[in-house]
Amino acid sequence: MNEHNEFDFGLKPKRPLWKDVLLFVMTVGSVWGMTHVALNYQAFAQITKFRMEKLQASVLDLIQNTEKSEQAQTLVLEKINPTPKRIFRRQNLKPRNQAQKMFSAMDVYPSDNRLYIPSIDKNVPLVQVPTHRNWQQLEKNIQNGLRDGVVVHPVSRAPGNFGNFFVTGHSSYYTWDSGRFKDVFALLHEVEPGEKVEVYWEGRRYIYQLQEKKVVLPSQTDVLQQPNNKSILTLMTCTPVGTNKKRLILVGELVEEGVEKTVASPDSDSDSDSEDSVRPRVSLSS
Repeated sequence: MNEHNEFDFGLKPKRPLWKDVLLFVMTVGSVWGMTHVALNYQAFAQITKFRMEKLQASVLDLIQNTEKSEQAQTLVLEKINPTPKRIFRRQNLKPRNQAQKMFSAMDVYPSDNRLYIPSIDKNVPLVQVPTHRNWQQLEKNIQNGLRDGVVVHPVSRAPGNFGNFFVTGHSSYYTWDSGRFKDVFALLHEVEPGEKVEVYWEGRRYIYQLQEKKVVLPSQTDVLQQPNNKSILTLMTCTPVGTNKKRLILVGELVEEGVEKTVASPDSDSDSDSEDSVRPRVSLSS
């Protein structure tokens, strides 16, 4: 008797529905993820580079500490000749470059208002925008200002006064936008409480120490409140990077207010409008 079923066409059994759903979700997630990274690649490139450099520095520190430990174990005491002193014709004369060293250590503040975050090496212009009663027009003013740096919110109180100096910047924005600062705060997520931030405002330097880091919803406008007993700095950007679902908030308190200093010339060699310009300190030897 032939047991072969003459109606068996070799068709495979139908795949379970849950597998089809899982495959669909994985496909949509992969496409969304690749698109998200592609649209925000500049911001993610900054984050990747920063974390790789941080990891590399940690590894180098570990290697150096290991080498120092090995050298300490095998160190042989020997007489070390002291470094010979420079001989001058007159012992009361100082080296010729003493004045140069003194001037090179002097702070020369930038001619424009700027925000400097040392830990992520960000030195960017502070942009003031006009206020407006209409919220949509105010938002438009802020977005236009973000093309030229980070924006000082119109409700802000000037540094040094009691109140809130509120600054906002992009963590990421459309790649086709013409602004040069569309990912200026991409690394703000790497900044932690305890670090210091410098504000250069109208020829003076103000140093704030960060006290708080939190994530809030866009509807939580209490971050704009003005305290009447202390001077604070608030930094805000969108989070996660590439979205505007929530807001990352860093709050710091004023710990040092510098006196008015010499202002750097606008036609100096450094580009005062460049995001990646060096810290606002110049050396006469450069």
